[in-house]
Amino acid sequence: MLLLQWKSCITAITLTAISLTTSKSALAVSLYSVTDLGSLTGEAFSYATDINDSGEVAINSLASSFFYSNGSLKKISPLPGDNESGVTGINNLGQVVGNSVASNNFTGNNPFLYSNGITQPLAIKNAIPYAIDNRTQIVGGASGFGPFLYSDGIATSIGTPGTVAYSLNNLGQVVGILSSNTAFLYENGQTTNLGTLPGDAYSVANDINNSGQVVGSSGLTGVDDGHAFLYSSSTGLQDLGRLRPTDLFSFGVGINNLGQAVGFSGSNSDFFAADGNGLRAFLYSDNTLYDLNDLIAPGSDAGFTLTAASAINNNGQIAGRGAVNGELHAYLLTPTSSVSVPEPTSGFPILSFGAVVTLFAALKRQPHSSSAVIQQKLQVNKAIT
Repeated sequence: MLLLQWKSCITAITLTAISLTTSKSALAVSLYSVTDLGSLTGEAFSYATDINDSGEVAINSLASSFFYSNGSLKKISPLPGDNESGVTGINNLGQVVGNSVASNNFTGNNPFLYSNGITQPLAIKNAIPYAIDNRTQIVGGASGFGPFLYSDGIATSIGTPGTVAYSLNNLGQVVGILSSNTAFLYENGQTTNLGTLPGDAYSVANDINNSGQVVGSSGLTGVDDGHAFLYSSSTGLQDLGRLRPTDLFSFGVGINNLGQAVGFSGSNSDFFAADGNGLRAFLYSDNTLYDLNDLIAPGSDAGFTLTAASAINNNGQIAGRGAVNGELHAYLLTPTSSVSVPEPTSGFPILSFGAVVTLFAALKRQPHSSSAVIQQKLQVNKAIT
């Protein structure tokens, strides 16, 4: 069975760490206003998986999916015969990809493209699409088929079964995780194993921008002890560290064309916790890791604790999930200004950590439904089993 597993976290054996105890020179970073997208869904549980450059957001709740645009929310209908859906990616045309199932008669994942208010099936079976580019090319993973590139109604395998593609850029570069549990970059018909951070055994690539920069996570044993990384062809894998010395893991999820990356860091392995404890969304910008909760404009936090960020667009808007009044809600952050903010005083770069995983999916993209789609929608490492 194919499960939607999400960008996973892993490991952490600390070999060396540097704790910064004095404030460094200030950097110009943006403050953000918070829009509570969960209150629009009318449900107590929701999370955002992706955002495009117009600020349109793909959102999941426990059994339904939504398209947010210009202050309004539209429910995305499952394919005919299904009653539950989950969405994973969105492009600048407002097209959304996801999959649906019939919870009372599960026969597999039914991938779809949502465009102009219509949900259409994709011509590939028992598959999960994870991302869509501005040319309407789609990547994902399919049971027995492996990672696929879907274009003009045809799915082409770009790897071996067990490998999953999680993202692509507008130049046709694709990233994901190999069946050997290491991150890969695919381009021009060639697959490159990106390896791991020193000492690790696991890595996953979750997103790639048009400059070929990749964000992901590397670790040794599991989803609860890894480090976020940033990769480029010139630097290789760079450890982004964790937000706080007490954090046990960090996980890189999304990146924009400016090289700004987002994800989460913390000590709570329940990545969808609604109490907000032990998890914090981060922004990586100008070689600095920021707690997004510290960048919320005064009076605009809407009661949120931002627990994870899933995606960042090229205008700096960020989508993710957070805890508010004991519920987990999708959110949208919009820059309000660029101001001088002191760099964090407790930076904690770490040279090595550990790894993990076989859950499935939905950060981009747990809990609490027996249906296959929900199980997919509520995980943390995207993987196909």
